[in-house]
Amino acid sequence: MKKKIIAAGVVASLMLVSAGIGAYAATKMTLVVNGTVAKVDPKVIDGTTYIPVRAAAELLGATVGYDNKTNTVTITSKGASDSTTPSATTNSKSSPAAIGAKVTYKVEDILDNYTAEIKVESATRGALAWELIKGANQFNEAAPDGYEYLLAKISFKVVSNEKADASVHVGPSSFNLVSSSGKEYDSASVVEPEPALDTNLYAGASATGWVAFLVEKTDKAPLISFGTKYDGTGGAWFKTS
Repeated sequence: MKKKIIAAGVVASLMLVSAGIGAYAATKMTLVVNGTVAKVDPKVIDGTTYIPVRAAAELLGATVGYDNKTNTVTITSKGASDSTTPSATTNSKSSPAAIGAKVTYKVEDILDNYTAEIKVESATRGALAWELIKGANQFNEAAPDGYEYLLAKISFKVVSNEKADASVHVGPSSFNLVSSSGKEYDSASVVEPEPALDTNLYAGASATGWVAFLVEKTDKAPLISFGTKYDGTGGAWFKTS
């Protein structure tokens, strides 16, 4: 089975390993992975210890890749490959796709007639999501009381398009966040971190980027939807946790 970890650009070069040891910041530390001493020096920043992702991953037998277009680090365990990306065999609101699972969805309406492959690569919420959003634009406002931001990194590929030479626009407004109790949340009016998912795609093209949502802090398992009909039926559905 494929085991894969995706890390956003802001945390791509460092891996969190422990917390609460700020008192030892001046002490030289040694990293040991499966009995092997790593040739790296762990760093303590504000009481939290960090190590380079590549050093830990390669000592565990994984390979590390970097996509500078999407500012994403990919760690893949030995024997795994991107060709083994799981696909959701069934998909609906009651059977949403897991994070990392690809959904093939056919869009058929008055304006569009195309097939897309969609995947939620990762989902981040709370303090880290706010740090990313705050860093994206100084005018982005903090979430209202009782709410927090949820950032989803979404991959979108237009596999085919019945309209020759036509492009498909995909952006934040293409997706909705639905609460665990079935309420559709209002959209988040913020500037997303780079890369944001907001582009036009012709058949064969793909893009990966962040989409921001507002979610109630107590709602631990909201769902992301794409392409639902006017009455809320249909569409592609994805888990966020």
